[in-house]
Amino acid sequence: MTTINVEVQRTIRRPLAVVSRQFGDIQHHSRDHVHPDIKFTVLSEDGDICHFRQEVKLVGIKQTDEVVQRRNADGSLSWDVVDGANKGMRIYQGFTPVSAEATMVTFRAEAPATGIKRVLKPLFEIAIRRAVEKGFEEDRVDLEERGYGASTTNTATSA
Repeated sequence: MTTINVEVQRTIRRPLAVVSRQFGDIQHHSRDHVHPDIKFTVLSEDGDICHFRQEVKLVGIKQTDEVVQRRNADGSLSWDVVDGANKGMRIYQGFTPVSAEATMVTFRAEAPATGIKRVLKPLFEIAIRRAVEKGFEEDRVDLEERGYGASTTNTATSA
């Protein structure tokens, strides 16, 4: 079977534990609109497993998928698309410390290239890569600029 394969790596200037937690925090992504062009709906959450629906436009086509995300023992995340437009897609997100305050994130996606995706495989690979790079930037902003996971002990008080 023909597959679509995409791998992207980016460094985010936050500690590994915080980056890993934020990437797996689908409730946060849904509630705080980390990715404005993606709608997340959490269907269930139990320990290290989160089942959710995501809606996104890719190559101008609205795609709705049900995803099961698992946090692996090493802190990485595995996503299996169990239903929808991208059923059969597998996504891996790994986290490696670059320093105490920076983390390299590796994103890998593998998807079956069936139907129109087989014919337009190069276009879908480019579209997925662009979407992942845009998503990385949105996660970077959330982590580095909005301060996901930062302490809230420095809040202002009034006299």
